[in-house]
Amino acid sequence: MLDELESLLYEITPGTTGIASFIQPCDTFSFASTGGSGTTGRSNAADWIRAAYHDMATHNIADGTGGLDVSIRFAEEQARAENVGDGFANTLSVLTEFATRHVSVANTLALGTVIAIEFCGGPRIPFRGGRVDATEPNLPGVPEPEQTLDSHIATFAKQGFTQDEMMGLVACGHTFGGVQHAPFPDIVPELNDPNSTESVAHFDSTNTHFDKNMAIEYISGTTQNPLIVGFNDTINSDRRIFGSDGNVTMLSWVSCTSRRPLTKLPYKFANSPELFASRCSELFARMLDTVPSGVQLSDVITPLPVKPSNLKFTLDGDILQFSGQVRVWIKNYK
Repeated sequence: MLDELESLLYEITPGTTGIASFIQPCDTFSFASTGGSGTTGRSNAADWIRAAYHDMATHNIADGTGGLDVSIRFAEEQARAENVGDGFANTLSVLTEFATRHVSVANTLALGTVIAIEFCGGPRIPFRGGRVDATEPNLPGVPEPEQTLDSHIATFAKQGFTQDEMMGLVACGHTFGGVQHAPFPDIVPELNDPNSTESVAHFDSTNTHFDKNMAIEYISGTTQNPLIVGFNDTINSDRRIFGSDGNVTMLSWVSCTSRRPLTKLPYKFANSPELFASRCSELFARMLDTVPSGVQLSDVITPLPVKPSNLKFTLDGDILQFSGQVRVWIKNYK
């Protein structure tokens, strides 16, 4: 298992046919019905990240059930109101192809999320193997936009995240993607936009690239995030979450103007993209490592310095030939 995962994670080259080929360029959407994939307003990367969170969100820290175990593949889970849209089926139709008898589908979902984030401008995310595929649906657990702030805090706490971590995970995740009209007609109207043919209202202006623009645009008042400036305040869940500490956390990510000392701020990001990326790396890793209590994950997978592959002996008459490939890792991994 670890050998295959190491190859999937580190043997990525230009023109690759692996997982990375589905998110290069980062606005690639494999299920565009008309026009180019870059004009739908959707992206594979955003779908994969959303699928990973929704799959993990079934976790109950009290009894150890649920977590990232690809139970989202079951029709019963996808039929729930908390899991509307075709993004989950789309995600699994791609990533399941990379599963083998040694690599679970749950591992490919986590790995696809890591690759999508890293390839689209995001930070390195420590990746572990060992996830086990669920054999039945898990209980519901995904927060919904119309729910109250108290409900969201309680839901994230059930998953194992504090209020500060909830704000961070939502902000980090919502640097990609947006809200689509078809599954959420009460949030996003038909946009009639040739550059967003599936009527997706994006969370920020750089919705296929990892950065902190979502936070900057929120603080500056220029955001078009439909969960912040939606016409129905009931569904403005991002605004309730981000404002739940008086915007202290969001301000700490985009400026040095807070009256509170930076060392007292929840994430101490100030005006540093590096600190934002570091915190998101930590939270994404936590999300992907949230698994049922009986599952034991591996250590963080790092690249082998020397790795042979495709080794074979060939007998040609009385000549025995040995051939194969050797991958040598010559770049420091950080």
